[in-house]
Parts: sequence; C-alpha cells; structure tokens
Amino acid sequence: MRVFDITFDYLLDTTPPGTDADSNSPRLKADHQLLWTKELCEEQLFKLTVSEIPKVRRNNYLIFEQTPDKSITFGSDAITNSYTRWGKPNALAQAKAELSEEQKRRYLNPPYTIGSAMIWPVRGIHLPTLNTARGMRKSIADRMDLTLECIRRHYAKEPGSPLDDVTTNYGDFFELFCTFEKFVEFFHFQDLVTPEGKIAFFLDEDEDTVFTRTGVPVTKDEYIRVQEASLKFIALRGNRMADWVEENHRDIEVRRP
Repeated sequence: MRVFDITFDYLLDTTPPGTDADSNSPRLKADHQLLWTKELCEEQLFKLTVSEIPKVRRNNYLIFEQTPDKSITFGSDAITNSYTRWGKPNALAQAKAELSEEQKRRYLNPPYTIGSAMIWPVRGIHLPTLNTARGMRKSIADRMDLTLECIRRHYAKEPGSPLDDVTTNYGDFFELFCTFEKFVEFFHFQDLVTPEGKIAFFLDEDEDTVFTRTGVPVTKDEYIRVQEASLKFIALRGNRMADWVEENHRDIEVRRP
C-alpha cells in the first residue's frame, strides 16, 4: 500500500544522497502529483506529468498540459524558511546568535515535510520566477504569508505588491484557479487567511506596515514569532493535506504525528 506521510523528511530521499530534495526526491515529486491532480475551478483536471526532456531542472520536473499546444512547467520549492544560512542582514544574524541551544534545535535546519512544499510555474522568458523573486526581494524575504498577500492583491487587482511584475508574468497560472479563495483552497492555504479574507500575517504588526519594511525578522522576538507561526502553519497545512488524501484516495495509508 502506498503511504502518504506528513512527517516524512524529503531531505532523506534524494538521489544522489544529500542533494536538493526539490530536484532529486522521487517521493516529493510523487506526493506533488498526488496532491495536485484534481479538478480546477472550471472542471478541468490539473494533471501533472513528468517531462521527457532530461536537461535541466525546469525541464524535467512536472508539466501541466493545459491544451495540446499549451503547457506550463513547474518546479518544487519550500515555502518556509528558517534563515539558517542567511548571514545578512546583521540584525538577523544577531537575532539567531541570541537563541538558546534548545531554540536553535527547534528552529534551525528543520525537516523538509510536505506542509512546507509548493509547486510554482517556471518559464525561461519570465525571470525571475515566483520562487526566486519571493526569496530575493527583502520585503517578502521568503515568507509565505507575505507571498500570499501579493497573490491576493493580484486577484483583487490591488496596487502595492512587490511581486506585481512576477504575478502578472505568470497570470495564466493564477487564472487556472479563477479566484483567490479557490487558489487558497486548492493549495491548502486556508490557515493563512482570516474569516474576513485577510492574510493572517506571521507578525501582527505586518497588518498595518506590510511591505513598508523588510520581511526579514530583525530581532530575536520577531525571529521566534515568525518561526513559531511558520511551524504552526506547516503542521496545519500538512493535516489539511492528509484530510484531503484520506477523503479522495482511500487506498493510500495516511500517516500523521
């Protein structure tokens, strides 16, 4: 029987060992195919297949053939960040240095589980990709709550998104889900959205200051709050995924903590 385990660490499943799980974990790729093969808002099946062009990552991960002459290529990436390898800004480095040993064990180098995994479209003519831009632009700083606010603004046609150019370039991807609410439901992001349809930011103060300051946590308190919120989100999203698999694939064994 196939197993879907929301606690499995894809860093342990790379071929060759010790390499990038997004590119080289067969199990992560299979779980992406499992989770995202379902109907879109217009009853079209979002079926992901493996490319037959084994050249570079963007050509050999997953492809959605929307029509016989149009396809979208996807890559896998983590949507949370412990900032373990970030040496800048200096305030972040200082915040990490102030952590206790127990906090370092909890927050630094966490396992890469399915609750933290996402697929993003990749096109050579549209660079940077969503994943690259959200990691490189300091007002986002690789945070999924801030990324989701940019996506919300794209659907609502609201100004002020640091990712406006990127979400526009990949507008055909977002059109597949018709509305922001359906995008959120499709990818199990409900726990990052309030009942009023606003983003549940990792830092409460971001509700009033979003995109006017860096998204990087710059104090020990901010770092801890961001990491705790991130770990909670990963757990909740993983359980939503497990619920979906149990409901739609009863032949698969689901494992939780």
